[in-house]
Amino acid sequence: MHEAGYELGNLDATLILQRPKLSPHKEAIRANLSELLGADPAVVNLKAKTHEKVDSLGENRSIAAHTVVLLMKK
Repeated sequence: MHEAGYELGNLDATLILQRPKLSPHKEAIRANLSELLGADPAVVNLKAKTHEKVDSLGENRSIAAHTVVLLMKK
């Protein structure tokens, strides 16, 4: 991304899982993502939700991540 002349404008990630509860870890995950991507933590948004015990996500057999990224030319 950086070598190609882009920087992170915004990252919005939603993690879908039953367990573990992510609220105690959200800031650490955000900080790690920011550091890995070389981005300001203010442009990284992380949300977590459950799948209400439906299918493999809700039965705690899997997790999913949906992410939207805006890249901006430097």
